[in-house]
Amino acid sequence: MAAIDVIVLAGDRGPDDPLAQAAKVPGKTLVPVAGEAMLTRSLRGLAAWSRLGRIVLVAPASAEYRDAAAASGFDSKRRLIIEPDKSPSASVGKALAAAGPARPIVLTTADHVLIKPAWLDQLLACGGDADLLVGLADYDQVMQRFPGSRRTRYRFSDRSVCGANLFLFRAGRADKMVERWRSIEQDRKRPWRVVSMLGWANLARYLAGHLSLRAGFSALSRALDVKVAACLLEDPLAAVDVDSASDLALVESVLAEGSSSC
Repeated sequence: MAAIDVIVLAGDRGPDDPLAQAAKVPGKTLVPVAGEAMLTRSLRGLAAWSRLGRIVLVAPASAEYRDAAAASGFDSKRRLIIEPDKSPSASVGKALAAAGPARPIVLTTADHVLIKPAWLDQLLACGGDADLLVGLADYDQVMQRFPGSRRTRYRFSDRSVCGANLFLFRAGRADKMVERWRSIEQDRKRPWRVVSMLGWANLARYLAGHLSLRAGFSALSRALDVKVAACLLEDPLAAVDVDSASDLALVESVLAEGSSSC
């Protein structure tokens, strides 16, 4: 089986991020989670994936980020570090260009500290002929696992879902999605603004509770001229990244549970 590269976004708001300020570190992905930087933990999780080729790490060019990456134990010869661009979408475009034309390639974020190889395997196994696969988690399952936690919810007529910060670019055609992302990336926490890219008729159906998940992705594919499909991941942990102090506490509790069960 061919190796697959993974792009990891570790550029963030720098020392102005509340979590970074509280931890007194240069950026959010250097914030310790149960004693180790987010970046170190996420790279170690990826390094356990048997299909992993290279890691294309988008991170500031500083000793702190290099040291956190090195602490993961992942082979430095298989790690390409590039500096972030002016926005997340521009950084993804830069990383795709640096990675070269080979596809498929996975995209994730360094605050996804609980990432597991099984999620990546499931993403690869999703059927169909989509150019781009978007990893999602079932909202009800996430709430059942973590009652009271706050996650961005997309309410479709057949189910509600949460994002999982996991994307599989199966073909070069999917790269054009990055250009469209630039128009909505500031609104990614406001579901109706994201859904509005499908057109006002579909937005109205979504707001009325009449748009199914499949219909939504079909409309997105038509709007972008790229075949985009959802991949529902089985593990509700796939919806958990670290954006706030409450997220940090939640992730540390999950890690503590795992340690106590060993």
